[in-house]
Amino acid sequence: MGNQPAPITDPAEVRRIARLFPAFRDFVDDALFHPEWGYYSTGKVRFGEGGHYDTFPLALSPIFGRMLVEYAYRFWRRVGQPTEFEICELGAGNGQLCLDVLIWLTERARHERSWNWFNRAFRYRIIERSPALIARQREQIGTLCDKARWTRADLAERPASGAPFASAGIIFANEVLDCLSHHKIVRRHDGTPGVVFVVPVLRGHANGAVKPLRVVHAGGVDAALPRRELVKALADDALRHQLNFREVALPVTVNAPLHEFLERHYPEFFRAQRQYKPYFACPAIEGLVRNAARLYGRSESLWIDYGETRQFHLRAAETRRVFAGPPRSGASVYRAPGLDDITFLVDFSVVSKAAHQAGLHVHYYGGQGELARRSGVGLDRRARDLILRYRTLGWMLAVVGVGPEREWRHTSLTWGKGKGGRMRDDVNKAVAEFLGKRSSNFKLMILG
Repeated sequence: MGNQPAPITDPAEVRRIARLFPAFRDFVDDALFHPEWGYYSTGKVRFGEGGHYDTFPLALSPIFGRMLVEYAYRFWRRVGQPTEFEICELGAGNGQLCLDVLIWLTERARHERSWNWFNRAFRYRIIERSPALIARQREQIGTLCDKARWTRADLAERPASGAPFASAGIIFANEVLDCLSHHKIVRRHDGTPGVVFVVPVLRGHANGAVKPLRVVHAGGVDAALPRRELVKALADDALRHQLNFREVALPVTVNAPLHEFLERHYPEFFRAQRQYKPYFACPAIEGLVRNAARLYGRSESLWIDYGETRQFHLRAAETRRVFAGPPRSGASVYRAPGLDDITFLVDFSVVSKAAHQAGLHVHYYGGQGELARRSGVGLDRRARDLILRYRTLGWMLAVVGVGPEREWRHTSLTWGKGKGGRMRDDVNKAVAEFLGKRSSNFKLMILG
């Protein structure tokens, strides 16, 4: 990751590499979503404590779900209490947030007339790309599935069929933007911007299992696997361990839409004298924001993610803007493709500009704790105790082998010693980070 990608100057070799090998963006997308070996597609994702990552809807369950549905209820009243209303979650993980929302909505509807009307109008929609995760979500939500609907789509690529789904809705996307695959942009030897392609290099002999190609570059000659052969190598444990990945920089003109994206957002990259660190560009943000804006006639969308604005992305080291594996592991995206999660620090300057292009306004940008304030749901001692009880119950169920993640969680959790134990410390830390009392790169952007 830290090495300068090798420049490819021969026009014929540029065309050959662009045709046969994946761009960095495509390599990452395959590592996450390839139907045969992608991290999300195979259903290997481990959610929650002891897993690959722990999102705030999980870490603050069930209070986070209450915040979201209370926010949605206020918006529903503000837009005239329409008879059809949805919360639409983009990429719902293991379904816990949906479950928490539906449980709290049912409870409020039992005791308050206006919430009963809201419940009659309400439906929870999940837009999901991975069939394996849809199955996981259905198992988690269980008997409340009759209040949920699934739409299988990739909004970054195309609009969802059947939209608008209702006359009004709240769109919620937690750690969705950071899962979009990004192009890697570097400054080439001649001062022009280059787009990184990934050339899988096979050490040793393939023994006929795959068919390497010769790739000539400034550093020598490699036995390289084109994209179609990489699938076979990753399926073979012996070949997987013989793989290295070389980055090469092609002129950004090989990708016209990417070239146009950079001209819109970072025209300074085209000034030959300008120095800059590798930048991770995500044109898919524009499509995702635009297509999300079309889901409902009246809506607000809440985007929560690791992120910063353009000045940070221009200055910060590469390792602070792309992450593989568990948080803070320092792992390279090439360590275990298909077995590691890969996330990017979001460029919220691009999100904001994409929103304006889609006819939206940025109502808020800042700490995610604003969701608690706008929903009216506090995170006081009682709330923290409830979160702790939920964590404890999840731990106990995992120990006895109950639940959709029973196959791994019971071997991953421990009960700490001392006053309150490790779980209470984890809850207090999560609350402090959510409220901005601990350092955090998490940001909330509200669009409407």
